[in-house]
Amino acid sequence: MDWIERLNKVAEYIEENLTDDIQMELLARIAYSSVYEFSRIFSFAAGMSVSEYIRRRRLSQAVFDIQNGSESIVDISLKYCYESQATFTRAFKELHGQTPATARKNGITLKTYPKIIFKLIIRGVTEMDFRIENKESFKIIGQKSEWGGPGDWERFYQTFGSIFENAGKKSYYKAPFWHVGAYKFTPEGSYFHDEVKNNPTGCSCIIGALYDGEPLEDGLSLEEFPATTWAVFKVVSDPANNATGKTYDKAMTEWFPVSNYKRYDNLPYLEVYAIPTEEGKVRYDEVWIPVLSK
Repeated sequence: MDWIERLNKVAEYIEENLTDDIQMELLARIAYSSVYEFSRIFSFAAGMSVSEYIRRRRLSQAVFDIQNGSESIVDISLKYCYESQATFTRAFKELHGQTPATARKNGITLKTYPKIIFKLIIRGVTEMDFRIENKESFKIIGQKSEWGGPGDWERFYQTFGSIFENAGKKSYYKAPFWHVGAYKFTPEGSYFHDEVKNNPTGCSCIIGALYDGEPLEDGLSLEEFPATTWAVFKVVSDPANNATGKTYDKAMTEWFPVSNYKRYDNLPYLEVYAIPTEEGKVRYDEVWIPVLSK
């Protein structure tokens, strides 16, 4: 099942449960994914977060209940999972520009956001450069951690940086994986077993460099990756806009559905960051995704 199909199953579930409490963990299970990976790919594909999409759908449906039914505003508020009429009214006005009471009058202009349908769209102006690599086993030396979001990553990276400085980073940074992050999303049976048992986001990572035999320093870990096939995507380095992460999302929703490959879920994907070049020169990062033939 590819991500387009998974996302449509999620959209169907949301539509059937707009008046119920919708748990992110359940949506992720429907998508056969961790919470973190699901929420990220949904946002990329839909152009908005899952919670924002649910909010818009509920407030869209509430319009028809207000205009065509006899339910009170209070009852409609509770029906769509708002704690109070005041909270519902604020959200309704923010979206529609009108209060729920005003929406009952004739001639009032309101908005509706229909159920989303995910489709594969091939955009020639945003083609993806890729290559297939059959790589022998290798090891990454670095620091392991669970990771739940940008704030956690920043704190983790600060610690990681200081450890590498102390370890003498010149001896550890080896091309082509001069600086690499390996991200594992599967919440159970993860490659990084112990680190994700109690991790609600289902995301663990190791950030480091290709290992070339040096003794381990305190605070650094070693992970071995078996020989496998990788789909490699090149992206212009842009950490401020998470270009590598967006490339992964784009590959999952646009490249895999039309390729002869499927993602190999037993291994993490890699973000390989460019070696610094002269100022003003374009730098290219790479996204490495483990694959199997369909």
